[in-house]
Amino acid sequence: MEIVNNISNFFKKSDIFIRLFLNFLVALPALFLLVNNYPYLMVLSILLILLIGIIFFLSKPLIIIQDKSVLSILIIIYIYFIISYFYSGQLASSFTDYDFLKKDGNFFFCYLSFFMLAIPFFNYKKTLNLFFNFLFITFSLFSLYGIFELLSGKTSIMIQTDPGGAGTMFTALNFAHNATGSVYAVVSLFALIFLLQTSKKKLKILYSIVLAICLAGLFLTKSRGSYIGFAVALVPVLWMNYRSVKKFLITISILVFASLPLIFLTGVYKRILQIFKFSLDIETAYTTVSRVELWEKAWYLFSRSPIFGIGFGRFNDIESVNYYRLNGYLGTLSLYTDSNFVFSFSTAHNSYLQFLAETGIVGLGLLILFWVLCYRIIYKAYNFSTNLYYKRIYLSALASIIALFVLSFTENYMSSTTIMICVSMLTSLSMGLYWQEKKESVLIHLRCL
Repeated sequence: MEIVNNISNFFKKSDIFIRLFLNFLVALPALFLLVNNYPYLMVLSILLILLIGIIFFLSKPLIIIQDKSVLSILIIIYIYFIISYFYSGQLASSFTDYDFLKKDGNFFFCYLSFFMLAIPFFNYKKTLNLFFNFLFITFSLFSLYGIFELLSGKTSIMIQTDPGGAGTMFTALNFAHNATGSVYAVVSLFALIFLLQTSKKKLKILYSIVLAICLAGLFLTKSRGSYIGFAVALVPVLWMNYRSVKKFLITISILVFASLPLIFLTGVYKRILQIFKFSLDIETAYTTVSRVELWEKAWYLFSRSPIFGIGFGRFNDIESVNYYRLNGYLGTLSLYTDSNFVFSFSTAHNSYLQFLAETGIVGLGLLILFWVLCYRIIYKAYNFSTNLYYKRIYLSALASIIALFVLSFTENYMSSTTIMICVSMLTSLSMGLYWQEKKESVLIHLRCL
């Protein structure tokens, strides 16, 4: 404890440089959202924030998230998932297995931000400013390099060829194009919000360029689920920004017409048309059939154990619904307890079905309740704030949560590290900013008395 106090006192007495360095460290994961082929960069940045957070928590245990129900629900979710894991016959040693934490158990890693960023050892406003700068710069540079690769055809670092017939697609340095597409969808929404809520002409030009580049990156991923996530989240975002039917329709029209050249020049229009195509062909057969099979498997497993699920992390352990057995009472507590453990990136390709199958109605209900509470808090913050920059942050966080809910219909994004680190960090930082803003508002009010 003496060592902890000494380290904490060092930070408290440190100069402005150290304070800025702390803000930099907290925002650091934003630089690594497109490099999950090299996951240690993200892991080390998160663990570093966790270490600093623990040090400050031990020296001054102050949880600052204004509505503690969020952390309470998340703690309940962690406990419930861990109990579900052990009751289904899985090993404690897996929690020290990097392969498990990276794949089947990555949920536990993805939501750490809510605990780490609840400790006030940094400035939320400055950290958020760095966070968005890191996002816009990184995503723009990666997208530009992807465009260069596509046009030159000389390298294949960020542009890959889809074996399923979709042609070339932009993956950045991520394992899958869907992971890249999901974060490009939310970062494109952020760029649009910053553009709409900026009055300075130079900044409008800058954010217009960033938006165009990020949209190009999004289109080049050829991730149809990401297109849908961006388009659906766009509607409430524009409405909350304008609250005017006329301005809403004008902006939608401008965005559509401005995007058409990008859509046709990149050949993405073919991929978009496939969203509305219900007949199967060579390009859509593999992904459509495989997804339907996984959805059917998840729904069948859920139907066998609807209340508590078959056990957290057990979906991949059942290779076929024709050859397995559940132990317990069908319809209530019925778990898959065989000793075959398969750690895999494979999922039900749908968060709702994934959590229903593994953790039942209870697990999915708790997770949805958690995100609804987060949304509610940030929505209150958005209506409370009179600071235009803060409102930009809050609206971006709301957009990311809406996009997450939509994206989760096509992939298990609620446990996907790439998108979840982005959304979790922005959400928890936004709640911290709301706490600081209310605190500042009270101090100003007291001074005026």
